[in-house]
Amino acid sequence: MPRLLAILRPRRLAVVRLLFLATIALAPAVYAQEKPNVIIIFADDIGIETIGAYGSEYETPHIDSLAENGVRFDHGYATPVCTTSRTRLLTGTYNFKHYKAFAHLDPTLYTIPQYLKDSGYDTCVVGKWQLAGNMEYGGVGAYPGDIGFDEYLVWQLERTLKGSRYWQPTLSENGVAKTYCKDDFAPTLLNDYLLDFIDRKGDSPFFALYNPVLAHDPWTTTPDSLDAETPKEKFRGMMAYLDKMVGRLLAKLDERGIAGNTLIFFIGDNGAHPQITSKRNGESIKGGKWLPIKAGVHVPYIVQWKEGLPRGVHREGLVEILDVFPTIVAAVGEPISVSMDGIDLAPHAHGKVSHPRDWIFMHYDPQWGSDYFNTAMPAARFLFNKQWKLYGDGRAYRIDLDPLESNELNIDSLSEADRSAYQSLRAAFENMNDGPLKPAYLNQSLKGSIPLPSPDCEE
Repeated sequence: MPRLLAILRPRRLAVVRLLFLATIALAPAVYAQEKPNVIIIFADDIGIETIGAYGSEYETPHIDSLAENGVRFDHGYATPVCTTSRTRLLTGTYNFKHYKAFAHLDPTLYTIPQYLKDSGYDTCVVGKWQLAGNMEYGGVGAYPGDIGFDEYLVWQLERTLKGSRYWQPTLSENGVAKTYCKDDFAPTLLNDYLLDFIDRKGDSPFFALYNPVLAHDPWTTTPDSLDAETPKEKFRGMMAYLDKMVGRLLAKLDERGIAGNTLIFFIGDNGAHPQITSKRNGESIKGGKWLPIKAGVHVPYIVQWKEGLPRGVHREGLVEILDVFPTIVAAVGEPISVSMDGIDLAPHAHGKVSHPRDWIFMHYDPQWGSDYFNTAMPAARFLFNKQWKLYGDGRAYRIDLDPLESNELNIDSLSEADRSAYQSLRAAFENMNDGPLKPAYLNQSLKGSIPLPSPDCEE
């Protein structure tokens, strides 16, 4: 049996959750007779080219079934790196308003789990956490209980508890860290915990944030692909195992008879790793993680709610992870007075709105002190639609024709129609009024390292 280690941390002061006075009222729109269960599957490092429903070379039948029974958004976007996507998802706000450092979430922010807990839901988070603070600059961030989660089984609760995320993993369960045995595979353990949570809580509304850790590097074998050798072979096996875990989740919902009134999001947190090149509809796409190019931000975005949304449709409008929180609020129907920057996706899903937004804005500031990453991931502000992309430093690209952004446009040489389209987006960019980019690090230090026990496993 694995040894257990209690994580002892000082009692945290209660925080007053911020309610903005200048609020955007979100009118509830209830689409089902009962409040739906809510599950967010936030997969790690998978671009749109990795899912079969979008034309991928990889077979993902269970994930594809979400699209077959729900809504496939073809132009869904996340930021190019995980933390900014996760904080954007959880708060429904632009990260220039709240982002302080990599692996850090301000515990005073009002989040999806807190809203659902306030609305009578049981809540849990399973999988990747990585929000409690940055070893170099982030200070102490948020733990699951700080933002509304009743229970959790997570990898990297703290940076000092990182350990392995795959074989013989280190996972933290409700304040207790465990180093498992060499034949234990984290994605299976995490999925088992999620299914048990559903068995225990499935008779009343529940919320689960499922961060399955797949298919992030390091490239690894899975219990179903032990013979994989190359990074591409291992990645293929990791995608198949991610799909298998989604299949187990869907089967559990069917078993419990609650699949119809469960609102499920399946979204990637950023593009695939640059070491992985995948084919989508016959086109080779190199992963763009860490880069603000299309391959770094274009992710799978599928929403299924059999009793509340259409089935088997795809929509072409621009959507992004900011939209998850407002969509949940509209589905649950409990009022909220916190300002958010996303939109309710239900009208677009139902086909009542063809163009939910004209553009997407991102403030991308991933740095946290490493000289390598300061160079490889320069901060940037950019705004884009399906054709155009504008950067805060003045660069402009036609991304429909130049997705790798190899040819900067000469604005003076544009046609009158193109110049008009450019000027319209430029005005929208300038109206964001988020101020200049600047480092946003917290000069605090994390508490000292906590030594992990050596595994004491039966051979």
